[in-house]
Order: sequence, then C-alpha cells, then structure tokens
Amino acid sequence: MTRLAFQLSSYQEEFLIAASWIDEIKVVSIDENPDAIVTDNTDIKSNEKSVLLFGSLPIEGKSLITPALPKRFSPEVIALRESLDAGNLGELGLLRMHLWNQKKSDRVQEMVHAIDLALWFFGANPEYIHGAASAEKEVKCSLIHLGFKCGGMALLDFTNSLPTGDNYESLSLIGSKGAAYSDDHRNRNLFFSGGAPGAKCPDIRMNFIGPMLKDFTQKIQTGADLESNSKSYNTAFNIFSEVRQKYYFK
Repeated sequence: MTRLAFQLSSYQEEFLIAASWIDEIKVVSIDENPDAIVTDNTDIKSNEKSVLLFGSLPIEGKSLITPALPKRFSPEVIALRESLDAGNLGELGLLRMHLWNQKKSDRVQEMVHAIDLALWFFGANPEYIHGAASAEKEVKCSLIHLGFKCGGMALLDFTNSLPTGDNYESLSLIGSKGAAYSDDHRNRNLFFSGGAPGAKCPDIRMNFIGPMLKDFTQKIQTGADLESNSKSYNTAFNIFSEVRQKYYFK
C-alpha cells in the first residue's frame, strides 16, 4: 500500500475523497513519512519523496516533481483513448478540441494540457506547428494547429468570449475506421423545475482525480519512470511557447 500525503490549497477534500476509494492508497500526514506527496505548492520540501504537482507549473531541474496531466484522466478522455487503443477508430487522422469559457482562467495551463493531450493521442511530436489569434484586446480567441508525420492533425480552439454562464468543451477524434467524440452539447441532462426544462451538463469536472491518483500510485509501486510526465509536459509547454511567440497570443 502506498502512503500518500496531501497538501493542497484547493480541492483538498475532493482529493481525499477520491483517495479513500482506492485500496492501494493510505492517506497519512506530511509528518508520517509518506511514500509520496500530492501538492500544488512548488516550494514544498519533499525530503527526497516523489511529488505529484497539481495545478502549478513544474520546476525545472527537480527530477522528483511530476507534473499532473489531469486531462488524460477525465472519464470522456479515458473512453476515447480505450476506443482508439482497441483499434475501433483505425489510424487517427484528426483530433479537434474546443475549450471555451467566459472568464479569464489559467490559459497557459489550459493550452499546455490540451497540446499534451493531442501529442498523447497521436503518440508523436508534431512536424508542423501553426497558430492564429484574435486582434481584440479584451476577447482572446486562439487556434493551435499541429501536423504530424502520419498525415494526421490536431486543431485546438480556445476563447474567453462566452457570456456569463456555462463553459463549453468538446473533444472529437476521426480515424481511418471510425470516429468518437465527447461534446458538452450532447452530454446534457434535462432538469424540470417549472417552466421550460433546463438542459444542464453533469458535473464531472473533478472525476479525473481518482484515475490520476491510481496511475501515480501504480508508477510508484512498480518503479516506473516518473520523469515521463515532465518530458511530456515540457514538450507541450515548449510548443505552446513557440506558438505564443510566433503568433503573439497569450
């Protein structure tokens, strides 16, 4: 059983609840000699323990810090990846992702994780990198286009121009044998509370925590390469930085 200590400024309760459902994890305090630490504090003293860093930029040169890649572990992404790995879609040709919101979020993290997801699905780094951005100062609309050696491509679309209310997210895969998608327009439940029924998206925003913790625990137990996440994150961040510099968007 892996002993994990949690030290998070936000979502601490959600992480503890998710960990309580995983038999391989025992939650301990930071003073009880944990096997690893889950935190969002880049300045934490890990005492040579492995660290899963959530929600913050990784620190270069610290090999024990593993940046979390939460988008890989959301329920819809897991389902799409399983379909692709099973050969149901054939060879991946197009990945398209929309990430639209109505407020200024951490766009750097959002874009980097989206790029990582594209590279992860294609299993390769892109040969071609392009981008475009809106000229408006208040409204930030950005597009990243990645081309891969196999002939496939990824289109990643970001904006903060939605009016107050729900955000919108979608992920579509088109392969040589089939297609699969997750789309907030489709993933809706009807709620009846008088008047016209409201179509609301189920709240699965934090459902990635359990699979992410289980993956981290298994890597510790098996002695797997914990630096692979850092390599993946840094590759995605470098692509983001190249696009931002070349096409002048934030």
